[in-house]
Amino acid sequence: MSGKISQNHLVRVFNGNLWQAEIVQGLLQSNHIKCMIENDTLSAVTSPYATLGGDVWVLVNEHDEEAAALLIKDNRLECNPFN
Repeated sequence: MSGKISQNHLVRVFNGNLWQAEIVQGLLQSNHIKCMIENDTLSAVTSPYATLGGDVWVLVNEHDEEAAALLIKDNRLECNPFN
């Protein structure tokens, strides 16, 4: 199991709308990969309803990036291109 999520070493593994990101978050967490959802102006601490209009990202610890990307790909979850 991965350790605590460290905001100093986070990488984006997915971006899309909120409901897509929540599906990816659930997939990763069910496979013991710590992650969080965020966008440009809101952190995971704020209300999820505030992000209904734009893209959000799923972030993981850098050392979990490869495993997370493989899970996302294997489950055929589409990702919008990163800006």
